[in-house]
Amino acid sequence: MKTAAFVLSLGATLAHAGFCNDKRTDCVNWAKDGECTGENQKFMMSQCPLSCGICTHTCNDTDESCGAWARAGECEENPESMLRLCPTSCGLCTPECKDLHTDCPGWGSAGECNDNPEFMIRNCPVTCEACKSTCRDLKSDCPGWTADGECFKNPGFMYKECPLSCGVCEGVKCADGNATQCAIWSEAGECVNNPLAVMKECPDSCEVCSVVCMDHDESCSGWAKDGQCDDNKGFMYRVCPASCGMCQALEAPEKDEL
Repeated sequence: MKTAAFVLSLGATLAHAGFCNDKRTDCVNWAKDGECTGENQKFMMSQCPLSCGICTHTCNDTDESCGAWARAGECEENPESMLRLCPTSCGLCTPECKDLHTDCPGWGSAGECNDNPEFMIRNCPVTCEACKSTCRDLKSDCPGWTADGECFKNPGFMYKECPLSCGVCEGVKCADGNATQCAIWSEAGECVNNPLAVMKECPDSCEVCSVVCMDHDESCSGWAKDGQCDDNKGFMYRVCPASCGMCQALEAPEKDEL
């Protein structure tokens, strides 16, 4: 496994710097009211990291030990330091990612995501569902613009650049409601001509979605602290890639192949 990890580290980059987004639409107003400090500080740090300045809009882990620290539960035990140093491993920063090989779907169908999870998550994170399609704001000013009503005043721009703040996605998932109809509308230019109606129904066809690496269960940090990243890699690397340090691995700087 160590040899495989070394070889993989020399491969092409799978992810770009991630996005730090607030998790609540009220964050910008709460921050203006001084909620980033005081008795609500811990809540605000985890739910409103952008508005509270915990991480910059484009972000990444700043220490190679972040993944190990996250596995040990440090994101919860020492949030003031960890959320700033390790926003990816602590789940605030979500790197964009993609499969590296054309063979990934075949490998996934053959069960390799469970049988060989470390190789597969590093090389085929989308196939193995460590990375999923979701809405992410692409501009740091999105929370403020949304508070000013720009989602309704300027939907063509806002739904494209600020889909999370504008609520383009229903829940976490970013997917078309009707793939066939959405393809027709997209081809006809309706994403641009009628964004207020079409982009919410067809975020994938309208190219609003971002494929990012993140935990997919609220219990991930607890499971990681209990040692499940080592004991149950097939499940944990897929469901809890941030807490297990795999999102950090995907955002590593690009290196030349041997």
